[in-house]
Amino acid sequence: MSSFKIASLVFRTLSKPVANALKQQAKTHDIFRSLCINVAQVAHRTEMNWKMKVLGYKKEVIRPLNDARAVDAGANFLGEVFIFGVAASLIFAEQIRSRNQAKKQRTAVDDRLEDLEKEMGERKQEIEGLKVERDTLREELDVLTREADTLTAVMMQVLGKEMHQRSIAWGHQRPQISSEMIQKFENGESVDQSLKESIGLDPDSSASGKKS
Repeated sequence: MSSFKIASLVFRTLSKPVANALKQQAKTHDIFRSLCINVAQVAHRTEMNWKMKVLGYKKEVIRPLNDARAVDAGANFLGEVFIFGVAASLIFAEQIRSRNQAKKQRTAVDDRLEDLEKEMGERKQEIEGLKVERDTLREELDVLTREADTLTAVMMQVLGKEMHQRSIAWGHQRPQISSEMIQKFENGESVDQSLKESIGLDPDSSASGKKS
């Protein structure tokens, strides 16, 4: 709007020189002179009719203007029409520019919203993929947990049978596996020393026997 205001001020300043130039052209060119006279006479008759019908002026015969006044009035009228046309064109151009700018802004906003929606869709797909992967890992963990429990039970059975056979071979009673030993075994700790002590086997003697 600042450019429009500046342009309006410039054309208002140039209105008088343009009107004077039109007057000079009306005096020197017959065709332009006739145009100014015709325009002035029509404008004069219209103005007088409007005054008498609308404003209540006394009705009288409308006398035409003389040529000198008609040329001046016609030139002034054409100058004002020129200035008005330029101002209207500036307003129209400013409206078009504002509309195009608003359209560009709406287009940019729509593009941004479309990009955000696309990005949101991609993030949703990634989240769904992570959920599927999490469920798969949970299933695998459950399978591994069950396998570990089964393996622990089998190992404890095998360990109990081996200890029973050793106790029979050495004339000892079947050793009892304490819950503490089972807990150590499940925690991955070494239970060899505890097992030897529970079945009454001397670690040093077993080691020497193996050496001999």
